[in-house]
Amino acid sequence: MSPITGTRRRKGQELLHRQCWNWGRDIVRPEGNLLLEAGFLKRRPPEGEAGSSCYTLALPDGDRLMLWGFGLLYGTLRKGGVYLNRYQFQPVWLPSETLQGPIWRPDMIPAGQAPPSLRTQVDLTVAAIRSIADYEEWALARCGLEYRRAVLRQWKRPSGQLPPQALPQAWRTLADAIAGHPKPEPVEKPN
Repeated sequence: MSPITGTRRRKGQELLHRQCWNWGRDIVRPEGNLLLEAGFLKRRPPEGEAGSSCYTLALPDGDRLMLWGFGLLYGTLRKGGVYLNRYQFQPVWLPSETLQGPIWRPDMIPAGQAPPSLRTQVDLTVAAIRSIADYEEWALARCGLEYRRAVLRQWKRPSGQLPPQALPQAWRTLADAIAGHPKPEPVEKPN
């Protein structure tokens, strides 16, 4: 059973799909790969093997954030990790020992297991979301608002009314709601 349902799940799907687009554009940024600049390490699939490069960011306490075009995995040494597919936004809990192998394709993600507790799955999901918000704040500070606007203009999907500068707070609001500390949704002001 997923700890995220209804409106939160739909919001997560919308945000993660857009975020994966942002990361993809950050990788091919003319001035250089922004994920590498942020401290991610890139690992390509072995020669002759189909798949997506994996970008891994080492976080405090041995935690790590792994990104692919198809989703992300947030892993810890103590609690295991959660995998979030780009299109489904249903956290899949994985024990720590399954997080070691290289992953290039969605079918290489180990089968999800029942977490030790629902709270563990929620906490890991919230930590993953907050790390995304941190990255977006950093990217805005590093590259400026116009860069993110240009990235959004290149996207062929409707982006709703969420301007790029509101994306970090949208992630934090979702994290708070999932954690059980909902805050009022920010009111969108016309540009």
